[in-house]
Amino acid sequence: MTDTQVLLRKIAALRQQLEQVQGPGVDTAATPGPEANDTGGRIERLERQVSNGAQHTVLLDTTLRQLAPAPAAAAATLPRQLTARARRILEQGRELVAQLRLLGEEFPATQPVTDSAGQEMKGALARRYHETAAMADTALRMLQAFPDAASVQLRLCEGLEAMLGVVAERIAGLHAAVQQRRFEQRRIDALADLITQLHTGLAVTLQPFADIADAIVAEAAAAGPLRFLSADPRQPARFVASHGLNTAQVLARVVRDKAELRCTPVEAMVAALLHDVGMLGVDPAILARPGPVNDAERRAIEGHTYAGAEMLTRLLPGGAWLAEAALGHHERLDGTGYPGGLRDQQIAPLTRLIAVCDIYAALCTPRPHRPALDTRTALTDTLLLAEGGGLDRYQAERLLHLSFYPVGSLVELADGAAALVVATPTSRRDLQTPARPVLAVLTDGDGQLLPYPRHVDLAQCEGRSIVRLLPQSERSDRLGGRYPELV
Repeated sequence: MTDTQVLLRKIAALRQQLEQVQGPGVDTAATPGPEANDTGGRIERLERQVSNGAQHTVLLDTTLRQLAPAPAAAAATLPRQLTARARRILEQGRELVAQLRLLGEEFPATQPVTDSAGQEMKGALARRYHETAAMADTALRMLQAFPDAASVQLRLCEGLEAMLGVVAERIAGLHAAVQQRRFEQRRIDALADLITQLHTGLAVTLQPFADIADAIVAEAAAAGPLRFLSADPRQPARFVASHGLNTAQVLARVVRDKAELRCTPVEAMVAALLHDVGMLGVDPAILARPGPVNDAERRAIEGHTYAGAEMLTRLLPGGAWLAEAALGHHERLDGTGYPGGLRDQQIAPLTRLIAVCDIYAALCTPRPHRPALDTRTALTDTLLLAEGGGLDRYQAERLLHLSFYPVGSLVELADGAAALVVATPTSRRDLQTPARPVLAVLTDGDGQLLPYPRHVDLAQCEGRSIVRLLPQSERSDRLGGRYPELV
C-alpha cells in the first residue's frame, strides 16, 4: 500500500467519524437533499474548526513551553521508521535543546531593555536566544513530521542538518557572550568585596589586587577590546570598583615607556584600581545625586582623597606611590586641584598619569547627572584640559594611543555603514592618525547587514571616514540581531 493510499484511507475514516457526530438515521449514500447538504456543510465547518484549533494551539505555545521535556507518549508522534541519519539529527537536536535549557535562566521570556550598556546587551542576547530556541523547536517538529519513506527522509535531512548547524553556532556565540558578561560582573564583585574589606578595616593583602592587575596587563598586551564597565552609584563598592577597573584598563593600554613611572606595571595598575577607594566613605545619596551638590556635599566628596590615602597606607605601609596616587589624583598642575593645591613637579609622574586616565574613564561612562560621552569627545575634552594647564600634556597625549575610537568600539561611517574598530594605528601621534583605525565593516550604507565583515584600513583609504561613535541606543536595533555580543 502506497503512502497516498494510506493518507486517503485516513481521510475517509476521519470523514466517517465526523458524519457520525450528526447522529443515526442519516443516509449519506442517498440523493442529496437539504439535510444532506446541511450535513456536508457541518462536516466542512467541523474540519475547518479542527484545522484552526490546531493552528491556534501552535501559535499559543510559547518557545519555552515547546522546549519543556516531552512526555514519553510524544515518542509515538515520530515516524515508525527513522533512517540512521535522521536518528543522529534527532539526538543532535535533543542535545542542542538541553544546552538551550541551561542558557534559559539567563533569558526570561520578558527581558527589560534600558539605555545602560549591560541591559542593552542582555536584551539583544535575549532576542537571539528566543530566536534560536524557536529554530531548534521547528527543526525537531519537522523531524516528527517525516514520512516513513527513507528516500524522502534523506532529502529532508540535508536541510535539517544545516538548520541545526546554525543553531549550534548561535548557541556557541550566546554561551561565549554570557560567559564574558559573567566574567565582567565577577571581576567587579571581586574588587568591590576587596575594597569593602579595606574600607571596614579588615585585614587585606596586596596580592588579590595584584592578581586583578596582572590580568588587566595581559589583556592589554593581547590587544583586547576596551569595554567600559558601569555600576549603580547607589551601590558604592561596585560603583568605585567599576571605575577603578576602567581607569586601570585605560592606563594599561597607553603606557609604553614604563621606566619613568618609577614602579612596576602591576604596581601602576594597582594604583589605578584603588585610587578612588576613599569614595566608599561618601554618602551613596550624594554619589547618586543627578543635580549639583552643595558646599557641604562637595567637601564630603573632596575628603575621599585623604580617606583613600589612609586606607592604602594601612594596606601597604611602604608603598608611598600607592597612597600618593589616592591623595593626589585630583591635583592639577596649575594649582587649582585638591586637596593640597599642588603644582607642577610637586605631583609625581604616576599620579599625573592616573589623573589623566581617571578623567577620560569617567567621561566615557554614564553618571547620574549626564550620559556617557563618546570616546572621541572624552579624549578631546581631556586634551583640552591639558592644553589649559590643568593636566600633564605629555601624559594626556598618551591617550592618542587608544585613537579616538578604541578597539572594540562600534562606529558609523560617513556613508551610513556601521563598523567595529579592530585595530588602532601606532605609527604617528597626531590629530589625524587617531581618527583612522582599522575597521570590520558590518553593514552597508542603508543599514543592511553584510554577508560577512569587510576589513578596511582607514589610514590607507582616502574615501571613507568615521563620523561618530554609534550611540548605545542604536546598537541593539542595528546590530543586535546578528551581533548581540557587540551591543
